[in-house]
Amino acid sequence: MNYIKKHKLTSFVILVYIVVVAFAYFIYKLFIGSSGLPVYGDRLDGIENVPITEEQINKIVEELSKNESVIKVTKPYLNGKILKVIITVADGSELDPLKGLSSKIVEVLDADQRAFYDVEFFINMDYNCTLSAKGKMDEEGNFTSDVLVTFYDDLSKKDYDLEYGISIVAETTYNNNQLVRVSDDGEYIIYGFTKHNGKEDKCSIKVIRKAADLDVKETTINTISVSRRFPAIGYLKAGTGEFVWSKG
Repeated sequence: MNYIKKHKLTSFVILVYIVVVAFAYFIYKLFIGSSGLPVYGDRLDGIENVPITEEQINKIVEELSKNESVIKVTKPYLNGKILKVIITVADGSELDPLKGLSSKIVEVLDADQRAFYDVEFFINMDYNCTLSAKGKMDEEGNFTSDVLVTFYDDLSKKDYDLEYGISIVAETTYNNNQLVRVSDDGEYIIYGFTKHNGKEDKCSIKVIRKAADLDVKETTINTISVSRRFPAIGYLKAGTGEFVWSKG
């Protein structure tokens, strides 16, 4: 203890050195691992010989997007030697035909790529009822002007299969209306209704209108859609011929 008191600077330098060495060792273990090898070990050896090109990625997106039930194709990406592909489909879509889209992915890859990469295919089914409210809004979240509430279904390409409606009452109605204007002060709940492929959904949005002569900008708020995440996940191991589905 007396030594430390007499040699404060030296003791401080030693302490800092110990901390730096400990931190460097932590970083080394984090990124290199206890085996002394990179995180992926030698599993990625040869990946430079079978690169998946940007052209192939774009082709996968193009082919999957052709399906009328597919709303969005997230740009495929590699995680190690796993090609991950995620699509979002309209609520109420049949899963079995969508699982068949996995062949579109495989067809874009050549034989060497199919022998090297695993493919993970996520089918994500989203809610298809959305409401937006637009008007001038104060800092407390109250609309100070007329509010235009709009129903829109941005998930189904098969509009002829969709029944919809919008109403200030909670009772289900398919009136084919898409707009409600709120012109009087008060608190309102606006409801949207959809029926797609026989499946019914409902969404709602709360609007509070308090007229005021304020210099504020127009604001739009949207419903928070309920998502059914990944009703089907398929996995194709490199060198095999069939996807194994863990869900759906």
